Amino acid sequence: MDLDLSFETKFAQTYPQFTKKLVTVSDNLTAKEIKVCMLLKMNYNSNEIVKSLGISKSNFLNTRSSIRKKLNLDRKDNLIIYLLSL
Repeated sequence: MDLDLSFETKFAQTYPQFTKKLVTVSDNLTAKEIKVCMLLKMNYNSNEIVKSLGISKSNFLNTRSSIRKKLNLDRKDNLIIYLLSL
């Protein structure tokens, strides 16, 4: 993954409780899934996330689907709005 530790540090300074709240909701998210959530929270679009993480579009879509399942979100629930609320 192309994101470095400084990204995570800056994110934690900007959103100090986000990761803690996210893990409280679902403690089985992988490191990659948490990074995708972080990027979505920062309003990165799909193409930016794919490029930032060095993954394929299909891998991103699978990861996003896995996140939705682990957060118990219905298809009608908007993942980004949910993440913004944390």
